[in-house]
Amino acid sequence: MGIGPFPPSRGFPRRPGFLRTMVSEVQRELEAGYYARRRSEEGLVDHLERPSLVSAIRSAPLSPALLVELKHASPGYTQAPLDELSPEVFVKLAQEGGADALSVIPQPFRFGGTLEEFGRVARRTTLPVLFKDFVLSPLQIEAARHWGASAVLLLARLEREGGLELPIAGLVAVAHEVGLETVVEVHEPDDIPLAIHSRTDIVGVNARDLESLELNPPLAHQVLGFLKGIRPPLIGMSGVEGPVGVRRFREAGADAVLVGTGFVAAENRLGFLTSLRDRPAGGDLP
Repeated sequence: MGIGPFPPSRGFPRRPGFLRTMVSEVQRELEAGYYARRRSEEGLVDHLERPSLVSAIRSAPLSPALLVELKHASPGYTQAPLDELSPEVFVKLAQEGGADALSVIPQPFRFGGTLEEFGRVARRTTLPVLFKDFVLSPLQIEAARHWGASAVLLLARLEREGGLELPIAGLVAVAHEVGLETVVEVHEPDDIPLAIHSRTDIVGVNARDLESLELNPPLAHQVLGFLKGIRPPLIGMSGVEGPVGVRRFREAGADAVLVGTGFVAAENRLGFLTSLRDRPAGGDLP
């Protein structure tokens, strides 16, 4: 595909940070049976066909496509606590604001989400919903399907750094077997081969380092440049605070952008989403 060569790795952090903490917590949640929870009155029945995230991105009326995320806390956000947002209000605002797809973090630890809340969102929309968690196990993929996901997020770096029950390619295969699409997230060039060889449906490029929680948009734009021309659609993730962030991700090669904290933290949430879709004369973002 003409991908690479890549710059040398920046190396792994010496001290455990946010990502390693999350991996340990999710392992405890798996042992405690959190992802085995099933409530038919909240979750969607298994045979319900969910819309395709790939199709939503490729058929979006404006480029890049817009994924809007529900979260109640953001460890990388250092300002005032995020205001509460119900699933019902979230779906209404996101759809009115032109979202092409939704994302929900069903993770209670540090994010304040739940599986039940994910199900409430999925039941109230015909848009595809991304299960955006720290997925280590096929049990989480089965939970994503039960609660109504169209796609599940997987972290490429965890294959290099440890924590996964299966290689990324194996988790992608499990997701495909149960009818889910996958978004394999990368942050730096070392992650790219794992994503490409996994046969994922979509590649997400996160500007935030999940271990240090530092934002590095130039690195994300560089990684998007390496990925240009591959078959799966590309999603730019993290750090979008307005139209300029959308434009920069698009110019770097993103087919879609995901906005979460910027949306939830906005004083006028609908106005924030509308601003991301505005086009001045000439059709380009400022």
